[in-house]
Amino acid sequence: MQWTRSLGLIACLAFGSTQAAPFYAGKSLAHPLITGLAESSATLAFIKQAGGVKGYYSIDPDESQPQLLDDFGNATIESVFNIALDSESPTRLVLFKQSGQYRVHAYRYDENDHLYRRLEKLQPALERIAKDRKKLDALTVKQALRQLTPLNYSYFYEDSGIDEFDQLDHSAGTLVGYFDANGQPITANPPGADQYRYKKTFTEKNGRFLTATYWRGGEPALEGEPLLYNYRASHITWETEPQRFTGSEDGAYVEYSSFGGAVIAQGAYAHGQRTGEWSFSNPDDGWTHGRFVDGKRQGQWTESYGWQTAIGEYRDDLREGRWVLSYDEGGESAITGFQTYVQGVLEGPSEERVDGFTESGSYRNDKREGPWVTQAGRGNFENGLKSGPWILKTDKGHSQSLNFVADKKDGELRETDANGVLVLIEHYKADVLSGTREGYSPSGNLQYSQQYENGKREGRSLGYSEDGKLISDISWHNDRYEGPHLTFLRDGTPATVGRFEGGRFVGLMKQYNQHEVLYEEANWCRFDKRGSTVERCGKQRRFTHGKLSWETDFLFGSPQGSIEYNYETGQKIREKIIGDNDQITQRTYYDNGQVECQKNSVGFTWMTVNQQQVKSHESDGQLTGEQLCYHRNGAIKSRELIDNGLSACRIVYDESGNRLSSSPTNCGAPATAAAGQ
Repeated sequence: MQWTRSLGLIACLAFGSTQAAPFYAGKSLAHPLITGLAESSATLAFIKQAGGVKGYYSIDPDESQPQLLDDFGNATIESVFNIALDSESPTRLVLFKQSGQYRVHAYRYDENDHLYRRLEKLQPALERIAKDRKKLDALTVKQALRQLTPLNYSYFYEDSGIDEFDQLDHSAGTLVGYFDANGQPITANPPGADQYRYKKTFTEKNGRFLTATYWRGGEPALEGEPLLYNYRASHITWETEPQRFTGSEDGAYVEYSSFGGAVIAQGAYAHGQRTGEWSFSNPDDGWTHGRFVDGKRQGQWTESYGWQTAIGEYRDDLREGRWVLSYDEGGESAITGFQTYVQGVLEGPSEERVDGFTESGSYRNDKREGPWVTQAGRGNFENGLKSGPWILKTDKGHSQSLNFVADKKDGELRETDANGVLVLIEHYKADVLSGTREGYSPSGNLQYSQQYENGKREGRSLGYSEDGKLISDISWHNDRYEGPHLTFLRDGTPATVGRFEGGRFVGLMKQYNQHEVLYEEANWCRFDKRGSTVERCGKQRRFTHGKLSWETDFLFGSPQGSIEYNYETGQKIREKIIGDNDQITQRTYYDNGQVECQKNSVGFTWMTVNQQQVKSHESDGQLTGEQLCYHRNGAIKSRELIDNGLSACRIVYDESGNRLSSSPTNCGAPATAAAGQ
């Protein structure tokens, strides 16, 4: 065992003193260390301890906190290997020898909690394989396991209370045969990809066989020969002819959930038909309980779905008479209503309390018929469809009176608020808005009047203030603005005067804040400029707190002259003036109204509008002539002469008019310009 001491020494040297040593460091190993297990990447070590050998594994990279795999007692570890028995992760097997006898244990790794667990359901088969063997190795164990019928031995099955079912050794039994998805026997050997189910028998009593049926689930996750599926038990019962897929059941019966292993059906068969007490359950839908006679439900049954329970009679597998409904929450049950059945069909009076409200009426041939009170409102049904006058409840205590034809609104709808005041009138054709729609204020005054065609606004839509004054007159087409577009303030002042053409507004538009204070005013025009377009034209003004702060003249969307104001004082801040002969003057101002600087330029650009050439002064042009700046007291601060875009002469003065500098030094005095405010 020199290799065990060397391995421990190497491990200690590798980890050094800066990190914890692995759990197997310095230990005496009963089998070579196994790292990177295929199913988990874990490290597995079999360590000799007082009392025998124990197996440990670690998933953590530092391998300092191991989990116990198993206690093998006074044993020698002969082989550790894995085998794929189903479509899930491989099964890990340990072959060991104890008191001269071979033994095998199997383990399955659970990726959810990162733990290995013994496959107790496979243990009987492993004991049969190892029993009385003089020689046993991994290859022999694998060959024997492959002779078993396919099964996921890690699957859990809920106890049914029937010992012969709950203690069944699923690894044993005699194979009856395979069946396809339709329950038809498969005669081919091997059965191939259609092996959807198979059956096994385990014991016989008086011509009846204890039979288990197994179901494979979906497609195989592991490809190969043979294909590996995730088989698990579907149901267990006694059968007289197990070679038939169904129809010969005779005795106790238990069925398991396809995925959770819970008991979802339990009862008994007699000559292939359900008989006596039966119960069915579903984790999602609830449970049912009652009696069968000759394969049909008879007598009182209890059916629970979620929190609601229904109790009533079955006659020949069909509901009959009055079924009582109750609601059970927290162990407290309260009657919530009833339903009436005739031969399995709702027929007659019904009453059910839902969310504190009781719905009541009658059914005919499984459909609501005649007067009903529902959560939505009250009215009549014909053949399950709302028909005739109805009163519907809406939000905030409002109610609507309207007419239905075959469950569709038809005619006039009138809505009133909680105080009975009319707030809305609509008109419908086959559930679609068509005609006038009017809305009223809580005081009963008309607020708006709209026209609809086929559910879309069409024509004029009028809006009114609380005191009855017109505040909007807007035209629509196909649920879009189209045509005259007028809005007014409550005092009658026009706010918007124009029209929509092709989805764009044309005309005068004023915009106000929530206090009806003007903050922008602009004109919009349609013209041709690289295609038809709508842009600003004429004067545009902006306001701050209701006071003018900016105005600009637009020429076919191009800004020309403009003035910016200090809205608090009304004084100019800057301006751009377009003069004769394409002269452009730009001024900035001190806060006392005195001109700060004046730039003079000339120039324009051409733009094509409506197939004609038009001058635009949007750009500032080229500086030319005398440029002036002033001190706050009005005295000239600087004079500069621009010639062909270049500075020809510049003179700087102090506030008393004394010359401070000039460029060039022999610069003569430029022409005098007015310094006015």
